[in-house]
Amino acid sequence: TDAHVHLLSPDQFPLYLANGVTTVINLEGRPAHLAWRKQIADGKLEGPTIFTSGPIFFGSRTVETGVKFVDQQADAGYDIFKIILLGGTPEAHEPVAAEVKKRNLLFIGHLPRAVGAEKALQSGQSVAHADEFLYTYFNPKRTEDVQQVNVHHIVADESRIPELARRVREAGVIVEPTLVTYRDGIEEATNLDSYLKKPELKYLSPWVLDNISPAKNRFKAVYTPPEYPIIRQLYPFQQKIVRALFDAGVPLLAGTDATDSGPVAGFSLHDELEELVKCGLSPYEALKAATVNPATWLRHSDQFGSIAVGKRADLVLLNANPLDKIGNTRMIAGVVIRGKWTPHTTRPFDIRMSLQAKYAQEASDFVRNLEQNPKLAAEWDAENDPFRGMSTYLLTQQLAQRGSSGFKTLLTSIREKDPDSPFTSEAAINQLGYQLLGDNKSADAIAMFELNTEMYPKSANTFDSLGEAQFKLGDTAKAVASYRRALEADSAYPNADFAKKFIAEHAK
Repeated sequence: TDAHVHLLSPDQFPLYLANGVTTVINLEGRPAHLAWRKQIADGKLEGPTIFTSGPIFFGSRTVETGVKFVDQQADAGYDIFKIILLGGTPEAHEPVAAEVKKRNLLFIGHLPRAVGAEKALQSGQSVAHADEFLYTYFNPKRTEDVQQVNVHHIVADESRIPELARRVREAGVIVEPTLVTYRDGIEEATNLDSYLKKPELKYLSPWVLDNISPAKNRFKAVYTPPEYPIIRQLYPFQQKIVRALFDAGVPLLAGTDATDSGPVAGFSLHDELEELVKCGLSPYEALKAATVNPATWLRHSDQFGSIAVGKRADLVLLNANPLDKIGNTRMIAGVVIRGKWTPHTTRPFDIRMSLQAKYAQEASDFVRNLEQNPKLAAEWDAENDPFRGMSTYLLTQQLAQRGSSGFKTLLTSIREKDPDSPFTSEAAINQLGYQLLGDNKSADAIAMFELNTEMYPKSANTFDSLGEAQFKLGDTAKAVASYRRALEADSAYPNADFAKKFIAEHAK
């Protein structure tokens, strides 16, 4: 089991299965994940057994809204509730946690900065990353770092580790160290060119690779050279935390965050097992973190997690003993998925080539349908691309190929054929504009924001976003005009107070 993944599309399933990963815990779900879960369980889709959270809870303005968010996910049939709580009121954490327990959902997430590690643990929240303790328990200024942690604020005091381990054990929660995520993040921040040469990255689609490219890599963007020595030093400190948690009896689950920030589906779990052994766990205990422990936490140990008569036949047969060397988990002779034996005869190169051919075919089909049958393109996207990674990437490519004028023509055509198309919604065009802005494609970004105001002239939000982009690019006069248009459209829209203040400060 990889206990912490982000399933972007069914294209990732072969990578999990080829690497002997027969179960995954998806920690950011959408309706598509519920559909994949059922299709796999029914034998209509080949892939690992899926357990999934719903959309991440980032916070709410009121307690009532937070509780309702829990109820909606429970009613939809998600297994897990994941929390990050970047905004809203921190007072919502405790009632939300109580509702999660009442609705019998599993509870995990990042440790909310404004709430703190101690209160989050007391609520029964399990921890999705070991480095979350750095940003809360070992950060005296955590309330100042609600949105983005300043690594200079972290105090790596080893004398406090035993007390942390005791608190976590008494809380009765599990921890997913995701050491490989942090390890890879260091490499991406400090030596991205080298990191991008990793052989397993060749299995990824162009749109996934695009997100870890130099222009968009989040680790490269977050950390500056003076911070490189700090984040490197914090890694062995995390290893000591993980060892202390293990020694205290805290159940550890092997998870990787694949494929969200670099670690690759399937391959990265073997890396995580090796990292756990480096922390001082025996190979046997590391294997438990990827077998028995996840099944127990998921409350399905009667179905999988160990080999016994009557349990689901998800098995990995190895050519060498992993108890001798944990790296032997890579020596796969074959995999059994729900009773179906698949010998490991297909070379990785063949899998890679078949996936790359599939990516190319999907891209070609999508663009053709976008032009000829946008409704079909939207249906495929909803079923196979829940985070719109491929569609956004390909739309951006179309903009580059057609130019602003040609792209406007394409979007107008899509809207005429399918007035409800998600690709021409106000939110979609706005998102595309912000992505282009982040990619430093200023002219294209402005063109998208302007197109949004043309397509949705009664929306204050479209003019607000245009104004924000214009100001960011140094055109204050046009930004003032756009904010005025936003207020003319709706004098009480959510950002109206900011718009009024902006005009008062910048209008000449």
